[in-house]
Amino acid sequence: MRYKFKDIPSEGLVIDQALESSLLGEALDGTGADLGATAGAVHLEITKSGEDLYVRGAVKATVSLPCGLCLAPARVTIDAPVKMVYTVEGDEPEANDDNPLDDSDFGSYDGEVLDLAPMLREQIILSVPMAPRCRESCKGLCPTCGENRNERDCGHKDVETAAATPLAAALEKIKLSTEN
Repeated sequence: MRYKFKDIPSEGLVIDQALESSLLGEALDGTGADLGATAGAVHLEITKSGEDLYVRGAVKATVSLPCGLCLAPARVTIDAPVKMVYTVEGDEPEANDDNPLDDSDFGSYDGEVLDLAPMLREQIILSVPMAPRCRESCKGLCPTCGENRNERDCGHKDVETAAATPLAAALEKIKLSTEN
């Protein structure tokens, strides 16, 4: 997603395109995402003001990740707004309390080519939840036997609700003795 400054018309450039699978793969590396069931697109408008470039729009994707509780596939929707101001490397925007660009992020480019891939990758990374859920009422895996409690009740009680193990009982005694 590289654009030459000289090829961006004065009235601006509108970009509507699918996200490359390599970009999604880099952004979702280490998350366990199913890239075959993941897709995304961008809608961006690039405008020029002198040598500065203004990028506004959104990154949207549907990502298939393992549920944070039961490991079943969880569909996560990403809808990240983009508001970026790119200046030529070395030019820093002046700090101003009344700046209308305060809600924008700033980046730099070499004055010739604008590469949007790093910013898009960052937006995707920041939008992925740390612990996605397959559904709101997911019961997760049993901590005792590992059974998926959404599919079958294994009969084990939650450790939080009952001191079912000797270790939990010992820890509860230690906790009570330190409170006195």
